[in-house]
Amino acid sequence: MAGLKERLQNIDFKGLRDKALVLFMGPQDVLGVDIGSWAIKVVHIKNEGGKPKLKAWAHLTVDVKADASADERKQAAVNTLRAFLIQKGLSVKHAATAISGNSVIVRYVKFPLLTKSELGATLATEAEPFIPFDIKDVQLSFHILQEVMEEGQKKMETVLVAAKKDAIQSRVEVLEAAGLRPAIIDVDSFALEGVHERVIDSAEKAGSTLYLNIGNAVTNLSIVDAGVTRVVRDIFISGNTFTKAVMKALQYDFAKAEEAKKAHGLILDAEEKEKALQEGNRDALAVSQAISAAAKDLVGEVHRSVDFYLSQGPERSIGRIVLSGGTARMRNLGKHLTAELKVPVSILDPLAFLSPDHGVPAEVLPSLGVAVGLALRRNRDWA
Repeated sequence: MAGLKERLQNIDFKGLRDKALVLFMGPQDVLGVDIGSWAIKVVHIKNEGGKPKLKAWAHLTVDVKADASADERKQAAVNTLRAFLIQKGLSVKHAATAISGNSVIVRYVKFPLLTKSELGATLATEAEPFIPFDIKDVQLSFHILQEVMEEGQKKMETVLVAAKKDAIQSRVEVLEAAGLRPAIIDVDSFALEGVHERVIDSAEKAGSTLYLNIGNAVTNLSIVDAGVTRVVRDIFISGNTFTKAVMKALQYDFAKAEEAKKAHGLILDAEEKEKALQEGNRDALAVSQAISAAAKDLVGEVHRSVDFYLSQGPERSIGRIVLSGGTARMRNLGKHLTAELKVPVSILDPLAFLSPDHGVPAEVLPSLGVAVGLALRRNRDWA
């Protein structure tokens, strides 16, 4: 986000690795690497002649069994990423990546008015009441948004981020084992904010934008208002949730349920339902019903977040919802959410600010949102 340059990318890795100092050296360009549970997304954007240009991209499926252990998944991710880097021969070696899920807590808190250095020196003490983890097990970062008056006292509104050290360490190990140098560790929702700045036209910025980054294992929900992310939540209703609902309803194995989900998605209107009945396609109807039940839970979680956001001021409103992630293009999901939430829903094109001849297929674009946001960062851009 504009002005939010110190939030998590300048994490002090000193307690994690002895060679921390080398993480923040080198050229400005970074490789955006979004390491998901199902796929790794890689994006390299370079400024040439004052204009950004897509130099490389990939959507790499990680070939691993559904019941694989954490170590097996990590090694599979390393092998997949390393093979791509060798194949492409990319010269950029510094990488930006992101984390989300149970290992990250984002809080918006008001601290007594301090300088940035004063808060940094006392951060663990000030942050501890807001963090549900042992403070010794997390890496803390913050950014001061603005000064506010509360009950006659000056305070500072602050974004506080706590990330478990073992989650950060895991990301660092994957990148290093693949031959990259970790330079920036961000949060998925904040990485999407960088894309928001590029693709949302200023004329369309009435009302806030709610992002649903629906991945395989987790959905990142964030609300961006005037360029600032005001709400960040991770919801554990995701692409995998829809697949498991289909598995349970039709007694399919995982692979068959995933295929059916992609083939049928949601059937919404009477004409589509009638057509499925006439064609004897009862599986399509059963798949839709299973997905609809899971989507209802997702809608409920979105309502909770929107209600919380709107309760903070009468001037707040949601102008649009933008879907990203691998599940964003599931058939009729956007139409279903529009009907349920009464807000226009669109699918993210994170490369809309580039020349349209970038060559990335439309079905892949929503999955690259976080990776593009990471690729837009610049090494040492907090300095």
